[in-house]
Amino acid sequence: MIFKFNSTSKEIELCSRTNFSSHKILERQHIEKWIENNSEILGEELLILTNEYDQFDKTSERLDLLALDRDGNIVIIELKRDDSGKNADLQAVKYAAYCSTFTIVDVIDIYRNYLLRYGTKPSIEEVRKKIMNYITNSDFQEINDKPRIILVSKEFRPEVTASILWLRNFGLDIRCIKLTPYEAGNDSIIIEVNTIIPLPDAGDYTIRAEQKEKSEGKISAYRQEYLDFFTDISERLSGKVSSNLSTPLAQSYYQIYTGISSVHFEWGFHGRPRNSFGVELHFERGDIDFNKKLLNKLSVRKDALEKATGEKLIIQESWGHKWSRLYFEYQSGVIDEELKVWAVEKMEVLIKVLQPEIDQL
Repeated sequence: MIFKFNSTSKEIELCSRTNFSSHKILERQHIEKWIENNSEILGEELLILTNEYDQFDKTSERLDLLALDRDGNIVIIELKRDDSGKNADLQAVKYAAYCSTFTIVDVIDIYRNYLLRYGTKPSIEEVRKKIMNYITNSDFQEINDKPRIILVSKEFRPEVTASILWLRNFGLDIRCIKLTPYEAGNDSIIIEVNTIIPLPDAGDYTIRAEQKEKSEGKISAYRQEYLDFFTDISERLSGKVSSNLSTPLAQSYYQIYTGISSVHFEWGFHGRPRNSFGVELHFERGDIDFNKKLLNKLSVRKDALEKATGEKLIIQESWGHKWSRLYFEYQSGVIDEELKVWAVEKMEVLIKVLQPEIDQL
């Protein structure tokens, strides 16, 4: 249920559920555009590569949105307005199969054509650099053959959710996100966004899967090194700051929640192969102006941070797709005790100086 607060009567009012069709909200012209312009609706920042893609070999089928996540995985996004229908899962799996052969060269070409449609004229090298800067996985070399799938709808039929839960058992990363519209008065609606698969009460699914990989000896040496490293330094930091620290995963970065959506502290390795390490604060909202505004507000503590750490603070207003960040950089990607001590000390200062400022925003 969704309630709204009436500032005149000081009472809360129950909002009634509605549907998109009643408000003449269309699948392609509206919902697709919302996600294309702000992928945070899906719970993460994605790089939208193109929309209405229909260049598959020997078929004229068309997928809604094609994206890339920060690890360099292809993401298939399929939209249904008020009802998933009976075959949304099968349709998306077909698209994933079609996209499983994409290489980084294909992705660059697709994204460049998309940008050309919107009036910019980047070179192939400029597009390649933009994509590689967006991907934060320092192990990334090439697009893998296992695209992710995100299905979006107001309602999902039981036969669809049953199939998706079964497919996830075989390692397919397929998710269902439910958009529920509510009447808000004055010709406005409120949209509630919920991830229904993976199930909310199974939130540790990914962590358990990583732990299972580790116990079965399936994690690569590189990923095992990351898991051990971030487990060690997060344990060292936990007694020094009040932030809630999550269980590390076997990846090249580790995020610490600030209390503001899409704003987080981060430890992360840079370069492929890795050649440096950052202690960072990221602003990853889909709104460029929002990110720059928060960055500028917190950048006033630059002198205090540099004095407390003895390090130069690097400030990037424009970074990646739409993001901003500030960070300290350690000029080596070698994991050793010196890096561990440096990472913990600098992150402790960054959190203690900036978290109180963030709490006031």
